[in-house]
Amino acid sequence: RRLVDDESPCLQAGENVKDVIFLRSKFEAVQIAGADFTDAILDGSQVNKLCQMAERINPQTGVATRNSLYCR
Repeated sequence: RRLVDDESPCLQAGENVKDVIFLRSKFEAVQIAGADFTDAILDGSQVNKLCQMAERINPQTGVATRNSLYCR
């Protein structure tokens, strides 16, 4: 697992962030379209926020961003 201890992590559309542990991350102004968050550890409130902008499928893993975040 990779640890990201950053309030404003830099993410790009289509990024693979599987198994990443995000500590103190706020995800302000990030592009997550097509990102794969499978098995990433995130704060519940941040997951809700990310689900509001989750779209597309990761081109490398074939996993939909919404599915990798377990959005409802």
